[in-house]
Amino acid sequence: MIRRAAVLLAGALLISSCASVPSRIASLKSCPNVAPVTTMKVPYPIILLHGLGQKADVWHGSATQYFSKDLGLSYGGDLRVDSNGQLNTASPRGGDADFYTVAFSDPHDSVNAWRDELDLCIQHVLKQTGADRVILVGYSMGGLAARAYLVKRFTDHHVKRLITIGTPHLGSPYARIWSWKTEMEQCVREQNIVIAQPCKAALAAIQGAEGDVPFNAPAVRDLRRPEDGGEFLRRLSKYAHPLDVEYVSVIGDVDVLDEVKNLREGAVQELLRKVLSVGGGSFAELFEAGDGVVSTKSQDIMNIEYFTVDRSRRRAARVVNVGSVHVDHLAKSSDVQRMVLEDKAEFKGASVCLVNGEPTLLVDVADHIPALCEVSVDIVGVQTPRKVSRRGSAVLCRTQDGIVARFFVPLTGVPLDAAEPYSLKITITNTFGYTTTSSIAW
Repeated sequence: MIRRAAVLLAGALLISSCASVPSRIASLKSCPNVAPVTTMKVPYPIILLHGLGQKADVWHGSATQYFSKDLGLSYGGDLRVDSNGQLNTASPRGGDADFYTVAFSDPHDSVNAWRDELDLCIQHVLKQTGADRVILVGYSMGGLAARAYLVKRFTDHHVKRLITIGTPHLGSPYARIWSWKTEMEQCVREQNIVIAQPCKAALAAIQGAEGDVPFNAPAVRDLRRPEDGGEFLRRLSKYAHPLDVEYVSVIGDVDVLDEVKNLREGAVQELLRKVLSVGGGSFAELFEAGDGVVSTKSQDIMNIEYFTVDRSRRRAARVVNVGSVHVDHLAKSSDVQRMVLEDKAEFKGASVCLVNGEPTLLVDVADHIPALCEVSVDIVGVQTPRKVSRRGSAVLCRTQDGIVARFFVPLTGVPLDAAEPYSLKITITNTFGYTTTSSIAW
């Protein structure tokens, strides 16, 4: 009887030990089939917005070259809204692309006019690419148009990240020129016998300094500081801004209106000083910011009223300081363009499943340039080579968490006879050299 029990026990142990081998495989399901996203190589298409008095070609130098040549992204061309409110695009790829530039129809129109055109552009990009969200990059006034869009679309916006570059969130002292020109025009119309002639001379001096942007343009009006009578920015700073957006403020020396510097000439300054003193204005206030017309404080979006009254709202914000964000700097350098996407990858989840009957680690990653990410896996406590999913092997797919990059790491060669679960250490390295780690048990 004892011998029979011993035999049965030994048999049970043998069956149990043998079962551990297939059980590790038997419990696995086939990796899920998902329809890959083929319209783009990034989870969030990038939309570049120009500034006051500029055209989309302000981005047509280092920016497009950096994105296309260095990062391998596809350019979708300029997006333009015509006078009938219809969007036109000269896309070299027929709509499928990773980044776009917006060409606002009137380069010195109001911020809200730009906002409405941007809304149409975002809808177009989402439809063409199938993306859920986009990354907005606004240079100078373009950043205000992006903010106006977010405020208008507070509950149904489609923005992952907003990068503002040299944007006057609190306004610019130079925009006072709007008030001065309108005051001089009114003075001339009133034909006051005492100051009519000086007003005409002052108005002529102001008009002589104008370039492509009239100083009384709607855009200049909107850029006035609240303390200078700027109602637009005062209201915009009070409105709720979405807190599920990543805000990045790129700060440096920047000009809003180069033409205003023409007013620095001695004779012109003296004339304006005399006329403005009659109306209670101060010419010196126009140049109080020095050569850079947008102060450091004004360029930080976190300094607007909505974020200062409740500091807990500042949780998704970052400030990047650079030496210069002048237009010529954008044309000659890719520093700012790199900052648009530079960040750590985000681990979204992992599981072991079967591909053609072989155990495979499936890793979901959120990164701005997933094609240039690499995923490696170390099996803790096991003498087996590191498993690697090489750059360029990611598949973009749509999940409940949005669009992610899915990596498949074969676990071939991993011993299957261990009784204890394995610990799989996952390391994600992106093109900027940042690493993200996580682990799961198998």
